[in-house]
Amino acid sequence: MTIIPTPWVMALVFVIFLILVYLLDRILYKPLLGFMDMRDASIKKDSKGIEGNAADIEVLKKEADNILQKAREEAALIKSKAQDNAKQIAEVRISDKKNELTQKYSAFMASLEDEKEKLKASLRSEVPLFKESLQAKLGKL
Repeated sequence: MTIIPTPWVMALVFVIFLILVYLLDRILYKPLLGFMDMRDASIKKDSKGIEGNAADIEVLKKEADNILQKAREEAALIKSKAQDNAKQIAEVRISDKKNELTQKYSAFMASLEDEKEKLKASLRSEVPLFKESLQAKLGKL
């Protein structure tokens, strides 16, 4: 007993095959393809967003570099002003100290001159005593 397929059975298998293809297309392939298309669109959108973010990052980086450069310039200016002020203060102090030392030196020199004059006067007053003492010692010899 061999079963030879009849045209009705073949037609029925063909109809079932077409119904199966239709159902698979409707239930499986269209939702799967739709999901894949949405995923591709989402990936493209995210890619464009990333490119936009990269451009924003570049702009922000340049802005940050500009801000840092300005801050460095301001710091250098502030440092320069502080150094100039410190130099001026140091020069004023040095000048004050020089004046003070000059005054002290002048006072010391005047005091020394006074003592010199006093010593000269003292020696002049004692010269006759030295002469007498010297003559007495020479006389003993």
